[in-house]
Amino acid sequence: MKPLTLYAIGRMAFGAVALSAPQFLGRTLAGAGGTAPDAQAFLRGMGGREIGLGLGLLAMIRVGGPVRPWLIAGVLADSGDIAGVAGAWRHMPPAKRWLGLGMAGVAATLGAGFLAMVPGNG
Repeated sequence: MKPLTLYAIGRMAFGAVALSAPQFLGRTLAGAGGTAPDAQAFLRGMGGREIGLGLGLLAMIRVGGPVRPWLIAGVLADSGDIAGVAGAWRHMPPAKRWLGLGMAGVAATLGAGFLAMVPGNG
């Protein structure tokens, strides 16, 4: 399986967890505040976003279509997640700060790396 396909599947897997188990993911990423109903609503939305990005990317890989727009969308979404963690930094438990920043940072870095490898019209 190609790395770009694994990346797309990874986004979908994370999205499935966020959508189906937002309380677990919220507690893992943000601590007790992540289990609040409003936090769970946002996590479900994030889950849908991740599944959509992964499915769009997989569809383009499958038909040989342009993957670049899907990678750009993913990098922008992950950058938004980084900004979200940064904005809540002082209100988050220290271990959760670094976990959230690390996960979003790795996702953004992977997306940017794939983006750099795709031709301008790809």
